[in-house]
Amino acid sequence: MTSEPRILPLPDSGAHLVIGADGRPRIRLRTGRFVLVDAPRVALVEALASGADGERSTALDRLTLEVQGRETVDALRRWPEERRDVCLLGTGPLVDELERVLAAWGARVAVLDPEAAPSEHAALVVAYAEDAPGCRRWAELDQLPERGTAWLRVHREGEVVLIDPLALYPSDPTSVQVAARRVAASSAPASAEAWQQAGPLISGALDDATRALVLARLLHMILAWARDDAELDRLRTTLWKLVPAIGSVSEHTVLPFPAAPRRVLR
Repeated sequence: MTSEPRILPLPDSGAHLVIGADGRPRIRLRTGRFVLVDAPRVALVEALASGADGERSTALDRLTLEVQGRETVDALRRWPEERRDVCLLGTGPLVDELERVLAAWGARVAVLDPEAAPSEHAALVVAYAEDAPGCRRWAELDQLPERGTAWLRVHREGEVVLIDPLALYPSDPTSVQVAARRVAASSAPASAEAWQQAGPLISGALDDATRALVLARLLHMILAWARDDAELDRLRTTLWKLVPAIGSVSEHTVLPFPAAPRRVLR
């Protein structure tokens, strides 16, 4: 004999009690996993169905505490405590939205003026520049990995948006090296170099689709860093490029090259 399927939310959590045709109570966790419940089905259903005004059962209280404990562990897996301090350098809607989504997923985010000194407590610094002058300070900030701070850069060239490789170690490609590699690979190197050295350019705001794609890529890279995923090795040598005019999204390998000694960032 089969039972009537039921799905009831578990209070104070993102989980649900699910009773399928087999009549066995299981908890569907926020991760999508189903866990068999060792508790009386009828008592659980009655306690959940009675709502906030009903009498909570001891079994329901124990179950809620156990699920909350699992959710806390899951949150730490998504964003470990030692990597929660993120510093954003820049202004504008993209920076505002990045702050919002990172905070929603557990980061402690500080947004600073592009010319400000990053917090010494930051585990990751993300800089956004609207034009070439906004990138010129990056040569100094390229030294951040030398003190153990991850370093990520996103910038516009007119309507084109580029996200540099994620720098974790002093040996990773710097902003200077990425720029030099791009000039060398250009079919018009003199023009490419002139563009990189140009003054402020008047560019319109990023459209919604462009902003969504850039935000998704940034979040993907930052989460990979936070979780220390295996994909980090590839992200450390990958330049991401979005050309909204033709809807093109591409990736380009960028390798570091020997550089002259630099002074240590303090």
